[in-house]
Amino acid sequence: MALRAPVMIYQPRGHVQTSAPAVEPVTAAQLQTFLRESATGLPDAEADDFIAQAREEIEQLTGLALITQSWRMAIDRWPTSGREDWWDGWRQGAIADLHSGRASMDLPLPRYPLQSVDSVTVYDEDGNATAVTIASTFDIDTYQHPGRLTLQSGATWPVALRANNAIEIVYTAGYGDAASDVPAPLIRAVRQLAAYFYSHRGDECDVKEAMEASGAAGVIDTYRVRRI
Repeated sequence: MALRAPVMIYQPRGHVQTSAPAVEPVTAAQLQTFLRESATGLPDAEADDFIAQAREEIEQLTGLALITQSWRMAIDRWPTSGREDWWDGWRQGAIADLHSGRASMDLPLPRYPLQSVDSVTVYDEDGNATAVTIASTFDIDTYQHPGRLTLQSGATWPVALRANNAIEIVYTAGYGDAASDVPAPLIRAVRQLAAYFYSHRGDECDVKEAMEASGAAGVIDTYRVRRI
């Protein structure tokens, strides 16, 4: 019996960090020098906290990953073009329809720049996991921002039948392993925002206000991906 796939324009995504950056883009000493503050007035551990908070806020706002980090994204089903194809074990339709609409062949990954897709796992109705062979199923685009996982020509989306979170994708993103890999403007933005957090510690500091007042918002604006 043929089953009709439900149409969903948007779907929920679970997205969690599985491996945090090993270093920060700014050191405690660099922040202390910027603030003209001694390690006694601003201990290294406290400086590191302000730097991490600033980096995380910038990444959250922009979608960037500054230093190499790993993420796991869970989605309910693969993207579609919006058509309601009938399915009885074979994909049916006109050849032009089957091969048109590249939007339905791409799955953008939220954090960028993308370094690699490390694993793709699909689950059946009973929750049994199957690892997908990435090399023979997908092309990985690390050039675009955000990066994307693209279905290869002639390939089909791996079957994923669990009612929710039927697909898990683990990927690595970031400019590199070291602070020197991060563009200088972004390092400056982290430093400025961390300095603002320190100078306004104890205040009811709104993050958006801090971004604007510190000058970080203007610096990171050119790195934000705007979707039309």
